[in-house]
Amino acid sequence: MPQPAKLRAKVTQIVVHAPSVRSFVLAPERPAPRFRPGQFLHLALDPYDPAQHWPESRVFSIASPPEDRESLRITVSAVGDFTQRMMRLGEGDEVWVKLPYGDFIIESQGSGPLILVAGGTGITPFVSFLASAGASASAPVRVLYGVRRSDLLIYRAVLDAAATRFRDLRWQAFVEEDAGAGERAGRLSVEAALAEARDAGAPGPAVFHLSGPPQMLRLFQSGLAAAGVPPARVRADAWD
Repeated sequence: MPQPAKLRAKVTQIVVHAPSVRSFVLAPERPAPRFRPGQFLHLALDPYDPAQHWPESRVFSIASPPEDRESLRITVSAVGDFTQRMMRLGEGDEVWVKLPYGDFIIESQGSGPLILVAGGTGITPFVSFLASAGASASAPVRVLYGVRRSDLLIYRAVLDAAATRFRDLRWQAFVEEDAGAGERAGRLSVEAALAEARDAGAPGPAVFHLSGPPQMLRLFQSGLAAAGVPPARVRADAWD
């Protein structure tokens, strides 16, 4: 795995999805080191002095595909002082990043279905995999994407495009408030994830990847364990 690099980066684009949810596109001063889908970066808002310690930072999953090393995309939900400060960033502002980190790697292994369960901005590590031009999967891929409102399905286009490129990929939106056409009303559930694994019909056992708020991860980990899914087939990307 490449050694993490510390890079100055410029904010080149900000997409406002909701008052407290934004995507930031960052242009590093030189191409970022190679990373794998599912990995994350550390982002610092204050200048970094190599003679000093790394400044205060937070970690964010990389949503851009791994072949795009000159443009890094992250999606942020403002839930604390640091991310509230990020909401005041403007295009042209400079930040610092260091990457890559993490072993929550998204890839298809063997013949079993790949079940990707995302709550809110927890979709981002999966987007890196699904948006990659070189990504493929011999086994079925199922994506369960849960949000509070339909307008927060911010990566709908990426999922639709992936469904046309992958041999066998389907995704389902779960919307808590005012679900629209083609969307399931209500929250993500362990039962829904297990049903997708059964319906995929592949010969091998399913591997579940979970990404979202801590409460969601605990619910799914305990529910899958109760259903007899071995811990080795459940991978979680914990974040706050």
